[in-house]
Amino acid sequence: MKWYQLNKKYAINYLFLLLLSFLYVFPVILTNVFFQDDLGWSLYGGVGFKGDGRPLSEYLALALCNGEPAVDTAPLPLILGVILLSYTLTLYAQNDLGFISNRCALLAIMLFIITNPFLMECLFYRYGSMGVLASLSLPFVIFSIPDTTSKTKMLIYSALLSVALMSLQQIAIGMCLILFMSHIFSLLFQEKKICYAQECLRIAGIGIGAIIYKMVVAPYYVSRSDWRHTASQTLGLSPKSIIAIFQNIFATCQYIFRFLSEAAPWYQIALLLFAIFTIVLCTVLYFLKSIKKGWRKVFDIFFLIFSPVCVFIFSFLPLMILKEQTLKLRIFMVLGGTLFYLGILLFYFTKKHPAYIRPLLLLLIACNFYHYTYIYSFGSVISSQNEYTEYLVYQVAHDLETINANGEFTRLSFIGVAPRSKRTQIYADKYPMTGDLIPRYFKNDSWRGGAYVLHYLQDDLNVEKDTDADREIVASAEPVMANSIYSCYVNDDKIIIAFHDSE
Repeated sequence: MKWYQLNKKYAINYLFLLLLSFLYVFPVILTNVFFQDDLGWSLYGGVGFKGDGRPLSEYLALALCNGEPAVDTAPLPLILGVILLSYTLTLYAQNDLGFISNRCALLAIMLFIITNPFLMECLFYRYGSMGVLASLSLPFVIFSIPDTTSKTKMLIYSALLSVALMSLQQIAIGMCLILFMSHIFSLLFQEKKICYAQECLRIAGIGIGAIIYKMVVAPYYVSRSDWRHTASQTLGLSPKSIIAIFQNIFATCQYIFRFLSEAAPWYQIALLLFAIFTIVLCTVLYFLKSIKKGWRKVFDIFFLIFSPVCVFIFSFLPLMILKEQTLKLRIFMVLGGTLFYLGILLFYFTKKHPAYIRPLLLLLIACNFYHYTYIYSFGSVISSQNEYTEYLVYQVAHDLETINANGEFTRLSFIGVAPRSKRTQIYADKYPMTGDLIPRYFKNDSWRGGAYVLHYLQDDLNVEKDTDADREIVASAEPVMANSIYSCYVNDDKIIIAFHDSE
């Protein structure tokens, strides 16, 4: 049997994981809304992944809709991405996690990769979801390549897959670091023969692939005419850069913990208990059972205590070398690997102690259950806001076409903030950071806010930023049309929609 094929046992595990993964993304499929940049892509028939240095994501998206202009094929990209990620996760489990005989335990830790709340936003992108999930899948393929592979092939495969990963979504390289730490754990603790040379070649291949991407792919594709060029710049080699990296790590940890502070108290407790009990239990069991002595035993205990902290930092470490830090939830898309790694530690050391597994497995299941409730509530509120936004855009489009009946206006501006539905506002008050993910349309750009209105107009209007003259007219002139939500004004050949600010 080929290394990339699943045996009967793991084929069944794959089907279970696939079913649970589809159950998780079901609200995304059911909601079926245009999310953020999807509006511009669907309106103009193009995708902008190449300008972000993600050419493979763009080619993948275009392949699913038979080339340009891009047409909407959702939810197919998400479905294919889930199928691929579930397969590669199961493949990795078959090759590296054979010591986990409990199917519920194995499924629980594998689910953390896709049910990671920080990945949730990426799943809602109709065009980009497959690229993200494909990039998240490739590290599991790289670390599933068997040690029996020739040295040349190991190096080439790892390098090519690393270039592909970076060309899909650079952030996913953090998962390679997490799986590398998992392999170090295997080298130190698992009773199996491991070829050190092959492991070194695997890591070298990943590094070579990242360098090839940085030196060849990124300079060719990353846009040099806008913010994306600045955002791609990295820190140099200097003492100040090292200090900046540590400052970035500290600020990032604060951001992540601030997000977790919004979660349900019982989830915070379950997460904390699982992390603490896993580290303590694994350390105690190793101390009592290991026949190793002296410095080696001290080193192993040190590793068990601090490796989870390293894995947590590894999940976002590649981002810390950027000059400009823009913290957003989606950039922590591999953070679920932290709980995945803790699960590996737990089930390795408790494989002969089933009594310890049950209570900690319940904590794992509880955490996963919260992740399910989280995405279902987010999907529900997105659907609610979409209904309300459609109600607003029908009115706006009708008023624009009424005012521009003779075609004398060519420009459009928005002033103020469009209101949210009451259900949406309740959610945003409860989860402020996740509430920020809910799209805010009716803004002065033709890629998101303006694109939403242009979807409903037959004649194009150029969406522009509002000016001081526009605001003076809004403050002093009588509107040509008005309702309780917004008023319409005109300034030469421009129509101004001024919302009565709700926030």
